[in-house]
Amino acid sequence: MAKLPEKLSFFRHPIFIARKVFWKILGAHNTAHTIRKIGAFPPQKPVDNGVMRLWERLNILESHVNWRLHGLPPRLVNVKLEQAGLFAGSGEVEEALEIFKQHCPPSPSFPDFLIEKVSKARSIFMFPGDNNHEWNAVQPLLHSDAKVTLIDDTSDLFRYKEDTEIVESEKMQILRSSAIDSSARLIKQEFDLIWISSTLQRLTPIQAMIILKRSQKSLLPGGVCAGIITDPTKKTSWPDPRWLHPFSHKQLETLIQYSELNSVKFQSWGDFELFHFQQE
Repeated sequence: MAKLPEKLSFFRHPIFIARKVFWKILGAHNTAHTIRKIGAFPPQKPVDNGVMRLWERLNILESHVNWRLHGLPPRLVNVKLEQAGLFAGSGEVEEALEIFKQHCPPSPSFPDFLIEKVSKARSIFMFPGDNNHEWNAVQPLLHSDAKVTLIDDTSDLFRYKEDTEIVESEKMQILRSSAIDSSARLIKQEFDLIWISSTLQRLTPIQAMIILKRSQKSLLPGGVCAGIITDPTKKTSWPDPRWLHPFSHKQLETLIQYSELNSVKFQSWGDFELFHFQQE
C-alpha cells in the first residue's frame, strides 16, 4: 500500500504571509473580508431602499393584477393591504385630502368676549385651525407683550406636510407634535387663553378628556379655554375625513361633566358650536 506524503507544516506560515502580501499588492487590505466575499457564502450587500420600495410595489401590483384578472391567490393574505399599498404610493390620498382641505368651512369671526380675552392675554396656547384660519384671525388682536405657543398638529390629516407659513419668533413657540402629545405642555398654570379649535372631534373620548382636564389646570385665574365642534345632525354639516368621534352637543356636555370642569357655556357660532369655560 502506498504511503501518503507527510504534510510540510513548515511551509504553511510562509505561504500564508506570501498570500497576505499578494492580496495587499492587489489593494485588498482586509484579506479575510475579501476571501469571504469570493467564497461560497458571501456577506449581504447594502440594500438600496428606494429600489426595494419600487420592487415591493411592483410585486404588490403584479399580485393584485393576477388576483383580479386570473383569480390567482394574492401573495399577501389580506388583499386590503395590497390595495392600501397601491393607494399609499399613488398620490390619490393626498389629492383627496387637498380637496377636503380647500373646501372645509371657515370659522366665522370671533365673538366679542373672545376678542377681548385675546387682546388682554399675555400667554396663549392654541391650535391654528384649518388653513391657519383662526391663527390669522388672532394675530391682529394680540397684545404687544403676548407670548404664543402654537401647535402644528401632526395627527391632523390636513397638516400631513410641515407648515412653512408659520415662522417661529421670539414671542411665538411652535410645537410640532400630535394633539395629545402637545397636552404635555399643559403642566402648570401659565396661560390666559387656551384655544382647542376643533381638535376634540379628532381624538378618542379618553384623549379629549385628558386635554380638557389639563387645560383647566393650566389656566391662570380668569383665564378662558374655548373650542368648537361641528354637530353632525346639522344640515350644514360636511363629511370631515378627520372625524374619529364626531361629538354631538349632548355627548360633549357629558364628556365635560366627566372631566369635572367648571361651568361650560355653549353658543351657536355660524355652522359650528362654540364651547368655553373660565377658570375661577
